[in-house]
Amino acid sequence: MVHKPRIQKILVATDLSETATQALAYAAGLAEICQATVTVLHVIEKLPPNAELLLTAFLGLGDVSELRRQNQETLIAGIKAGIERFCTEAGDQIAACRFILHEVIVEPGKAAERILEHAATGAYDLLVVGNRGHGLVQEALMGGTSRKVVRDCPIPVLVIPAAFFFSSRRRHTS
Repeated sequence: MVHKPRIQKILVATDLSETATQALAYAAGLAEICQATVTVLHVIEKLPPNAELLLTAFLGLGDVSELRRQNQETLIAGIKAGIERFCTEAGDQIAACRFILHEVIVEPGKAAERILEHAATGAYDLLVVGNRGHGLVQEALMGGTSRKVVRDCPIPVLVIPAAFFFSSRRRHTS
């Protein structure tokens, strides 16, 4: 027997790229159609240790952990505000979008691990991600994070390719 999918909770993983922003817009439109809510997740990847040390020395701070804490708090607040601003602007174009944003989650970690953890434990019905192309080889193989998420995700994944937005943009502006 075939079951009609019921989409009530959508998780959107974003790296804040243009493609990810467009994927969020796509998810907002889908949420409007399905009367679903959207949770936006952004994972802050950790800087390599040598980059942290150089940055700490450059800024004249003696404690790397203090730099991490200050930067993480500022970064999280800025990212949340930017995502919420985008959703407000989308709400001006799609009336239902004002009500579909359930939560914005910004946290440190490894992107694939955190996305998979949220997908597994958040009672989501669908994960939406944008896939950036970084050249012929990577486009053909899909990025490491996207590939791992698609392969290991316990819920359906909708991958919006970068090429989709660039080709649709040309169709709508010509």
